[in-house]
Formats: sequence, C-alpha cells, structure tokens
Amino acid sequence: MDIKTIIFGDKSLTEKQEKKRKLFMYLVSGGLTTAANWIVYILFDLLVRADMMVSVLNFEFSLKIAVKQIVGWIVAVIVAYFLNRITVFRSKGNIVRELITFAGARVLSFLVLELGVMYLMIWICEAITGVSASTPMTYIGSFAFTYDYLVKLINCIFVIIANYVLSKLMVFKKKDMVDYKAEEDKEDGSSGEA
Repeated sequence: MDIKTIIFGDKSLTEKQEKKRKLFMYLVSGGLTTAANWIVYILFDLLVRADMMVSVLNFEFSLKIAVKQIVGWIVAVIVAYFLNRITVFRSKGNIVRELITFAGARVLSFLVLELGVMYLMIWICEAITGVSASTPMTYIGSFAFTYDYLVKLINCIFVIIANYVLSKLMVFKKKDMVDYKAEEDKEDGSSGEA
C-alpha cells in the first residue's frame, strides 16, 4: 500500500482496511492538530508575560490560560477541519455548512473539555499539591514544563475522543463522503450496459 492510498484511500481497500485507514488518519490528523494547538499555546505563553486573575461566580482563574487556550483552539479547529475533511472523512459536502457545524461541535468540546475539564483538573492539581499550575515541574533547557502543560496533555486524550465522535455524528454526513465501493459498483453496472 502506497502513501497516497494511506492518506486518501482508494477503491482497492476493503471495508475493514478503509476503517483502519480512517482511524489511522484520524490519529495522524489529531496529532498534527494537537501539535498546532501546542505550538500556539507555548508561543503565546512565551510571548505574553502579563497575566490577570479573573473571578466569575466566585471561581478565580487565570485570564492568560483562558486566552492561550482560545487562540490555540481557533488554530487547531481550522487545521483539524481541513485534515479531517480531506484525509479522514473524504467529504465532498458543502464546505461552509461543514465548517460551521464542525466549529459548533468544537465549541461544545472546547467549553466542556478544554476549558471546563481543564480548569477542574488544574483546580484538583492545585488542591492536592498546594502548588500553582504555573509552577514549573521540570525544565527542558530553559523551557519550564508547568502543571498546566501536564493538565493540557492529559486533557488532549478526552478532546480527541470527543471530537471524533462529534465529527462522525454531526459534521461529516455519510452521503457526502467518497465511497469507492459505490463508485465501483456504479462503474460495473454502467459498463455492463454498453
């Protein structure tokens, strides 16, 4: 199997091979999307030094963490949409409809997982350790790996799973996906008539 078939699929793949290919490409897309999110998250952290604590309903949180999550999320959604559309679901559907639905599904996972669960995990981490989330756990060269990075790393697992389910159920419609088997059956039927 060549790299083009792995990335885009083709009619030579069995249904089982295609499912494995889609799962593999979703993991690759998720890895690239996660990398884009992390790069933006870390760059924002390195470039923006100011922070401010904000209190909402007696819950105090770092505005810097929220903003770098939002900026990273926006970049990740754009990267994820196009990678999923092209390599995983191979959709031919309306880009505007899909992108809006995709972004909507990602807003849901963002609010619940990337902000809600992340802040809950940070709160638990700080409550158990008594250490601020911005405290370095270790240094990699001059880069400080903090508790909020660890929490973000753990949170990525939940986000990837939820986003796949939401994409499959809400965004990429089966009727819009390239179906090599159906195309092959159609070709066989029309060639038999000639």
